[in-house]
Amino acid sequence: MSELSWSSLRQRYLTVPTLLRSIPIGVVIASGVLATTWTHTLLSDHQDMVVHTYEAIDTTKDVLIALDDAETGQRGYLVSGDRRYLAPYEKAMERLHILQNDLSTRISDNSAQVARVATLKSLVDQKLAELSHSISLHDNQSAEAARANEISYMAVGTMDRIRVIIGNITVSERDLLETRQAEVETDELRIRIVAIIVGLASFLTRAGVEMYLTRKRLVS
Repeated sequence: MSELSWSSLRQRYLTVPTLLRSIPIGVVIASGVLATTWTHTLLSDHQDMVVHTYEAIDTTKDVLIALDDAETGQRGYLVSGDRRYLAPYEKAMERLHILQNDLSTRISDNSAQVARVATLKSLVDQKLAELSHSISLHDNQSAEAARANEISYMAVGTMDRIRVIIGNITVSERDLLETRQAEVETDELRIRIVAIIVGLASFLTRAGVEMYLTRKRLVS
Protein backbone atom coordinates (compact mmCIF):
# COMPACT_ATOMS: atom_id res chain seq x y z
CA MET A 1 0.00 0.00 0.00
CA SER A 2 2.83 2.37 0.90
CA GLU A 3 4.56 1.56 -2.40
CA LEU A 4 1.42 2.40 -4.30
CA SER A 5 1.01 5.58 -2.27
CA TRP A 6 4.60 6.60 -2.86
CA SER A 7 4.27 5.83 -6.56
CA SER A 8 1.12 7.89 -6.74
CA LEU A 9 2.74 10.82 -4.99
CA ARG A 10 5.79 10.60 -7.19
CA GLN A 11 3.74 10.56 -10.35
CA ARG A 12 1.65 13.48 -9.15
CA TYR A 13 4.29 15.76 -7.65
CA LEU A 14 7.75 14.67 -8.79
CA THR A 15 7.10 15.39 -12.43
CA VAL A 16 9.65 16.87 -14.82
CA PRO A 17 7.90 20.28 -14.89
CA THR A 18 7.78 20.37 -11.10
CA LEU A 19 11.45 19.51 -10.80
CA LEU A 20 12.39 22.05 -13.45
CA ARG A 21 10.47 24.71 -11.58
CA SER A 22 11.83 23.87 -8.13
CA ILE A 23 15.47 22.77 -8.51
CA PRO A 24 16.89 25.77 -10.43
CA ILE A 25 15.02 28.22 -8.19
CA GLY A 26 16.22 26.29 -5.15
CA VAL A 27 19.83 26.54 -6.35
CA VAL A 28 19.45 30.29 -6.91
CA ILE A 29 17.88 30.79 -3.47
CA ALA A 30 20.55 28.66 -1.74
CA SER A 31 23.29 30.62 -3.50
CA GLY A 32 21.59 33.85 -2.48
CA VAL A 33 21.41 32.74 1.14
CA LEU A 34 25.12 31.89 1.16
CA ALA A 35 26.08 35.18 -0.50
CA THR A 36 23.84 37.19 1.82
CA THR A 37 25.23 35.43 4.90
CA TRP A 38 28.78 36.12 3.76
CA THR A 39 28.15 39.81 3.07
CA HIS A 40 26.34 40.28 6.38
CA THR A 41 29.22 38.59 8.22
CA LEU A 42 31.69 40.98 6.57
CA LEU A 43 29.48 43.93 7.45
CA SER A 44 29.19 42.82 11.08
CA ASP A 45 32.97 42.35 11.37
CA HIS A 46 33.71 45.76 9.89
CA GLN A 47 31.08 47.45 12.05
CA ASP A 48 32.72 45.86 15.10
CA MET A 49 36.06 47.32 13.98
CA VAL A 50 34.49 50.78 13.65
CA VAL A 51 33.12 50.53 17.20
CA HIS A 52 36.51 49.20 18.35
CA THR A 53 38.26 52.23 16.82
CA TYR A 54 35.85 54.69 18.45
CA GLU A 55 36.50 52.98 21.80
CA ALA A 56 40.27 53.31 21.31
CA ILE A 57 39.90 57.04 20.59
CA ASP A 58 37.65 57.53 23.64
CA THR A 59 40.05 55.58 25.87
CA THR A 60 42.94 57.77 24.71
CA LYS A 61 40.95 60.87 25.61
CA ASP A 62 40.11 59.36 29.00
CA VAL A 63 43.81 58.83 29.72
CA LEU A 64 44.48 62.52 29.13
CA ILE A 65 41.47 63.54 31.24
CA ALA A 66 42.62 61.30 34.11
CA LEU A 67 46.11 62.80 33.95
CA ASP A 68 44.67 66.32 34.03
CA ASP A 69 42.57 65.32 37.06
CA ALA A 70 45.62 63.90 38.80
CA GLU A 71 47.65 67.03 38.09
CA THR A 72 44.82 69.32 39.22
CA GLY A 73 44.33 67.43 42.47
CA GLN A 74 48.06 67.37 43.22
CA ARG A 75 48.47 71.11 42.59
CA GLY A 76 45.41 71.88 44.70
CA TYR A 77 47.00 69.99 47.57
CA LEU A 78 50.39 71.68 47.13
CA VAL A 79 48.77 75.12 47.22
CA SER A 80 46.31 74.53 50.05
CA GLY A 81 47.83 71.73 52.09
CA ASP A 82 44.32 70.28 52.35
CA ARG A 83 44.39 66.55 51.65
CA ARG A 84 40.83 66.65 50.38
CA TYR A 85 42.27 68.07 47.18
CA LEU A 86 44.10 64.80 46.65
CA ALA A 87 40.82 62.95 46.02
CA PRO A 88 40.88 63.57 42.22
CA TYR A 89 44.55 62.62 42.19
CA GLU A 90 43.93 59.32 43.98
CA LYS A 91 40.92 58.43 41.81
CA ALA A 92 42.88 59.26 38.67
CA MET A 93 45.73 57.00 39.78
CA GLU A 94 43.28 54.09 40.02
CA ARG A 95 41.66 54.88 36.67
CA LEU A 96 44.91 55.30 34.78
CA HIS A 97 46.04 51.76 35.44
CA ILE A 98 42.75 50.39 34.03
CA LEU A 99 42.68 52.84 31.11
CA GLN A 100 46.22 52.06 30.01
CA ASN A 101 45.50 48.33 30.03
CA ASP A 102 42.31 48.92 28.04
CA LEU A 103 44.14 51.06 25.50
CA SER A 104 46.91 48.47 25.08
CA THR A 105 44.26 45.82 24.42
CA ARG A 106 42.35 47.93 21.90
CA ILE A 107 45.38 48.77 19.74
CA SER A 108 47.13 45.38 20.04
CA ASP A 109 46.43 44.60 16.35
CA ASN A 110 48.42 47.63 15.15
CA SER A 111 52.20 47.47 15.62
CA ALA A 112 52.74 51.21 15.07
CA GLN A 113 50.10 52.03 17.69
CA VAL A 114 51.58 49.46 20.09
CA ALA A 115 54.89 51.34 19.93
CA ARG A 116 53.17 54.69 20.51
CA VAL A 117 51.18 53.35 23.48
CA ALA A 118 54.39 51.91 24.98
CA THR A 119 55.93 55.38 24.74
CA LEU A 120 52.78 56.87 26.27
CA LYS A 121 52.89 54.42 29.17
CA SER A 122 56.51 55.35 29.88
CA LEU A 123 55.65 59.07 29.86
CA VAL A 124 52.57 58.54 32.04
CA ASP A 125 54.65 56.60 34.57
CA GLN A 126 57.18 59.43 34.52
CA LYS A 127 54.47 62.05 35.07
CA LEU A 128 52.91 60.13 37.94
CA ALA A 129 56.33 59.75 39.54
CA GLU A 130 56.79 63.52 39.26
CA LEU A 131 53.42 64.19 40.89
CA SER A 132 54.12 61.69 43.67
CA HIS A 133 57.59 63.13 44.30
CA SER A 134 56.24 66.66 44.75
CA ILE A 135 53.60 65.40 47.19
CA SER A 136 56.32 63.56 49.12
CA LEU A 137 58.44 66.72 49.27
CA HIS A 138 55.44 68.66 50.55
CA ASP A 139 54.79 66.10 53.28
CA ASN A 140 58.40 65.51 54.32
CA GLN A 141 60.03 68.89 53.72
CA SER A 142 57.92 71.95 52.91
CA ALA A 143 55.39 73.42 50.51
CA GLU A 144 58.14 75.66 49.13
CA ALA A 145 60.33 72.68 48.29
CA ALA A 146 57.43 70.98 46.56
CA ARG A 147 56.58 74.05 44.49
CA ALA A 148 60.21 74.55 43.51
CA ASN A 149 60.31 70.93 42.41
CA GLU A 150 57.16 71.44 40.32
CA ILE A 151 58.79 74.39 38.54
CA SER A 152 61.75 72.19 37.59
CA TYR A 153 59.40 69.51 36.29
CA MET A 154 57.54 72.06 34.18
CA ALA A 155 60.81 72.74 32.37
CA VAL A 156 61.03 69.03 31.50
CA GLY A 157 57.63 69.25 29.80
CA THR A 158 56.48 65.69 30.42
CA MET A 159 52.80 66.62 30.10
CA ASP A 160 53.43 68.38 26.79
CA ARG A 161 55.12 65.26 25.44
CA ILE A 162 52.18 63.18 26.64
CA ARG A 163 49.76 65.42 24.76
CA VAL A 164 51.85 65.08 21.59
CA ILE A 165 51.93 61.28 21.72
CA ILE A 166 48.21 61.12 22.54
CA GLY A 167 47.57 63.38 19.56
CA ASN A 168 49.56 61.03 17.33
CA ILE A 169 47.66 57.99 18.62
CA THR A 170 44.33 59.75 18.03
CA VAL A 171 45.25 60.86 14.49
CA SER A 172 46.28 57.31 13.59
CA GLU A 173 43.02 55.90 14.99
CA ARG A 174 40.99 58.47 13.07
CA ASP A 175 42.76 57.44 9.85
CA LEU A 176 41.86 53.83 10.64
CA LEU A 177 38.30 54.93 11.36
CA GLU A 178 37.94 56.47 7.89
CA THR A 179 39.22 53.27 6.28
CA ARG A 180 36.93 51.06 8.34
CA GLN A 181 33.88 53.24 7.74
CA ALA A 182 34.60 53.02 4.01
CA GLU A 183 34.67 49.23 4.36
CA VAL A 184 31.27 49.32 6.07
CA GLU A 185 29.85 51.44 3.25
CA THR A 186 31.27 48.99 0.70
CA ASP A 187 29.70 46.07 2.58
CA GLU A 188 26.32 47.80 2.65
CA LEU A 189 26.54 48.40 -1.11
CA ARG A 190 27.56 44.77 -1.63
CA ILE A 191 24.49 43.59 0.32
CA ARG A 192 22.21 45.67 -1.88
CA ILE A 193 23.89 44.35 -5.03
CA VAL A 194 23.59 40.74 -3.84
CA ALA A 195 19.89 41.26 -3.12
CA ILE A 196 19.32 42.70 -6.60
CA ILE A 197 21.28 39.91 -8.29
CA VAL A 198 19.43 37.20 -6.35
CA GLY A 199 16.07 38.77 -7.22
CA LEU A 200 16.95 39.07 -10.91
CA ALA A 201 18.43 35.57 -11.01
CA SER A 202 15.28 34.14 -9.43
CA PHE A 203 13.04 35.97 -11.90
CA LEU A 204 15.12 35.06 -14.95
CA THR A 205 15.47 31.44 -13.86
CA ARG A 206 11.73 31.08 -13.34
CA ALA A 207 10.99 32.84 -16.62
CA GLY A 208 13.48 30.65 -18.48
CA VAL A 209 11.97 27.47 -17.05
CA GLU A 210 8.44 28.56 -17.94
CA MET A 211 9.50 29.49 -21.47
CA TYR A 212 11.19 26.12 -21.88
CA LEU A 213 8.13 24.22 -20.61
CA THR A 214 5.79 26.26 -22.81
CA ARG A 215 7.91 25.59 -25.89
CA LYS A 216 8.08 21.91 -25.03
CA ARG A 217 4.28 21.74 -24.74
CA LEU A 218 3.86 23.48 -28.08
CA VAL A 219 6.30 21.16 -29.78
CA SER A 220 4.55 18.17 -28.28
